[in-house]
Amino acid sequence: MDRASDSTIWDYAIRAAATIITKDEDFAQRKALSDAGPAIVWIRLPNTRRRALIAWFETVLPDIIAALERGETLIEMT
Repeated sequence: MDRASDSTIWDYAIRAAATIITKDEDFAQRKALSDAGPAIVWIRLPNTRRRALIAWFETVLPDIIAALERGETLIEMT
């Protein structure tokens, strides 16, 4: 889905009961306007090399999982 539109990704996530993990503010804004739709994890980091991003993500993953288990649907990670 690398080149899919935001709407296509959104609709797919609904059908698959998936969470969207993104650096794209558009998804967070869309979720903020509606209770419907998939859970969104909005990553708010500056441009980062892939290796550093993955290392950071590994440290925050337990917090993300805990937030999703609490029923949060818009999670902002900095």
